[in-house]
Amino acid sequence: MNAKTAPSAQPEPPTSTTPSRETTDPWLWAAAPDAPLTEDDHPFSGKWIWFTPISLLDASWTTIRAATQDGLLGYRSKAGTLINTRPKSDDTRRPICIYTRDWRDIDDVQRALTNLRALGIVDVLLYKTDSDTLNGRYGTGASTFVAPAAKQKLVIPKRTREALEHHYAARAQARAAATRRKASAPKDT
Repeated sequence: MNAKTAPSAQPEPPTSTTPSRETTDPWLWAAAPDAPLTEDDHPFSGKWIWFTPISLLDASWTTIRAATQDGLLGYRSKAGTLINTRPKSDDTRRPICIYTRDWRDIDDVQRALTNLRALGIVDVLLYKTDSDTLNGRYGTGASTFVAPAAKQKLVIPKRTREALEHHYAARAQARAAATRRKASAPKDT
C-alpha cells in the first residue's frame, strides 16, 4: 500500500487493538467468522505477508482486521506490533500476515490475493508456508508465491511448481489405487 492508497479509516484510539500502541504482545490477531483464534494451525497453512510501513500500520491493520472478520480474506490474520522485531529486519516496516488453510489450494490463495488488491494494497506481497517459517526458512527463495506490485497474478517459483506437481501426482496415484481396490473387491451377493 502506498500513501495514495492508504486506508481512509480514522486512527483508532490507543488500545491493544492498535499495533503502534501495543506494548506487551508482538502480534495482534483477527479471525474469520468460521475460525476462532484458538484454532490449531492447519498442516498446510500459509500466509500472504505484507511488509507495511510503520506510518501506515494502524490504518492498514484496521482494514485487514475488518476484512478478515468479514470473511473476505483467509481464516485469520495478524499484525506485527512495534515490539515485533527480528535481527536484520527493516525497522521502518512491520509484517501483516493473512493466512489461508492450504497453500496447495491455488484458488483460495488467489482469492485472498484478489481481495487484498481490491482493498487497495498495491505493494509486493509474498506468500510463505507455515512449515517453512517453522523450519527457519527466511529471506531470498523462501516465498512459495510472489505477487508483484499492483498485480493480481501469482508468480510460482520453480521450487513451488515442483512441490505442486509432486502433490498432484501423489493424489492421482492414490485415486488410481483406490479405484483398483474398489474394482477388485469381492461383490456382496
